[in-house]
Amino acid sequence: MKLKNQETIGELFVFGEATIYSLFPIVVSYTTKLMPPILFAALGTLAAVVPLLLWAIFSKKLKELRNKKALKYILGVTLFIVIIPSILIFMGSSKSTGINTGMLLQSEIPFTFIICALFFNEKITTKKIIGLITAILGTILIVYNGKPEINTWELLIIAATFFYPFGNIFAKKALKEVSTITILLARFTIGGSVLLAISLLFENYSQSLSSYAINFYPYILLSGIFIYCISKILLYEALKKMEISKVILLSTSSYPAISLLFAFLFLHEIPTIYQWSGFFVILIGILLMTVRKKSTEVSPQV
Repeated sequence: MKLKNQETIGELFVFGEATIYSLFPIVVSYTTKLMPPILFAALGTLAAVVPLLLWAIFSKKLKELRNKKALKYILGVTLFIVIIPSILIFMGSSKSTGINTGMLLQSEIPFTFIICALFFNEKITTKKIIGLITAILGTILIVYNGKPEINTWELLIIAATFFYPFGNIFAKKALKEVSTITILLARFTIGGSVLLAISLLFENYSQSLSSYAINFYPYILLSGIFIYCISKILLYEALKKMEISKVILLSTSSYPAISLLFAFLFLHEIPTIYQWSGFFVILIGILLMTVRKKSTEVSPQV
């Protein structure tokens, strides 16, 4: 009974995380058309640092930052989950729609299975191969979207998800050394600082940095505190209570559908037949890859 209750709590954490994270493609797609994309990524990431720092101080977790073994893993998390993907996703989303951004982020699942098979000897079954091909076909439908030319910017969003599995490997190792709060605090502090430096060096500003921060602070705080901070805490807590494969299935299959609703409500975007078709084809592919009689652990984006 206790294990069942723990799993129920874990499921609530996953659906809470999926609901919050479903706002991510909407906020990114809208805001990156109004301000430099990497700057928005940097400010949103740094906004998550404040509540995490207060939490770390209150819970006396700051001393964990002195753990040198954990720090090298956290640097891997920061590089492969924060820095590289943020640059690619925010740049790609600035030239795409909220609907496509949300759907294309599901490319993480096929990449996870490919990388786990190549580098970690995960067994590849015929069912997984069919699911992988199905998910790829769904992604192609979304990128095509009835147009003869391909939006190459959207390929950046797909490419970003390639790096997540590598970051997750470091995240799992870091979790054995330090707490969730410490990992998130370090990765957002380092990642946000690096992204801000890259933005200052390479992006063109039409107004001052402080003006961007003031004019767009609601979106920056929404991105940093809710989407980055709270959703990731919920995801980590779910991972402590459930099998990783189930967390993947529940989260990845839930948030794109919610993103469709938010895209319609806030961006007034109506999914095309190609987007709907791609969404359901990807969902079928994910089900084929993740649903099995005996679960095998696969890392989701954390």
